[in-house]
Amino acid sequence: MIYKFTVRQNIIYTLSKISNLFRIFHRIPHRKEGISVMMRVKNEEDWIGLSLQSLKSFADEVIIVDNGSTDNTIREVEKVIPILPFKVIIEQNPSYDICEIGNRALALTSYRWIVRWDGDFIAYTSGERNIIGLRKYLLSLNQHNFYHIYPVLINFSYDLFHIRKARDLHSEGYIHTFHPSLRYVKRGVFEVLKVPLFYRLIKIYDIYFIHTGNTKSIEKLLYRHYLLSWIRLKKRRKACSIIDFIHAEAKKTWGTENLKKIIQEIFLEQRPYLQKYQVEKYGDYPQLVKPALQNQKYRIVYRDGKPFMRNDMLIFNEDSINKNGILYR
Repeated sequence: MIYKFTVRQNIIYTLSKISNLFRIFHRIPHRKEGISVMMRVKNEEDWIGLSLQSLKSFADEVIIVDNGSTDNTIREVEKVIPILPFKVIIEQNPSYDICEIGNRALALTSYRWIVRWDGDFIAYTSGERNIIGLRKYLLSLNQHNFYHIYPVLINFSYDLFHIRKARDLHSEGYIHTFHPSLRYVKRGVFEVLKVPLFYRLIKIYDIYFIHTGNTKSIEKLLYRHYLLSWIRLKKRRKACSIIDFIHAEAKKTWGTENLKKIIQEIFLEQRPYLQKYQVEKYGDYPQLVKPALQNQKYRIVYRDGKPFMRNDMLIFNEDSINKNGILYR
């Protein structure tokens, strides 16, 4: 199981070997040797507690910028703070500008190494994938160089027993050393970290953490599904709330405003791309995730040997589905 980096990533990787020579003209900023983890979160109550616990042997501090959570995200963070060995800084920022949030989190970090970490990432804390190995690797690198590192992670889809074909593994430049010129900028509706050309890009093929992905409630799945479209609308004019936007778009697309029926339709479209997670191929689960494997809160139900629906989406009779597996509207 080897992740295939994109053409763009491979080009940047090759060019960085040359451009890294110009690092000699840039002074290394004076920062403490250690690791700052920055988290930009919104409504991550499902996994953020385990996510933070998984960083116990890795982080020296965690910066959390909360983008206006309306669930129990901050309460879950406060529950685990007493058992965490590192400092946790929490700041509220309800801005719709993801770059502003990212740059604020970046500014709050104080260590040389910075890791962008999502509230639904969970690290391995035992075995050969133990994230302490990643910490040792980072701190062993030349302190007189600048690095931008691409680790590989495993993506789960809808529950902890399935992944999406061709999107089972993922890699981004989640890890980098500090420099004052670093900043997040917009690329379309997404944000990217603008890194100086003299940074050395390193690809890591070892897996140290997973992404629980859309193993979340129906409401959060819908929020994520429509978020980018809503952001595009917000750029043009002051518009409705995202919830009103979801209802309006769903009515236009699916002919209904029933949120469960909408997510059923979305799931049925994506169902052919789901495949079972194979421990033999991808390795065992992180230790902290194993108790959740017994939790039936989010679990894909099978019918005739194929993924049928997630258990919390089952609100219809079998007669409401035609022979092609599509809901009657």
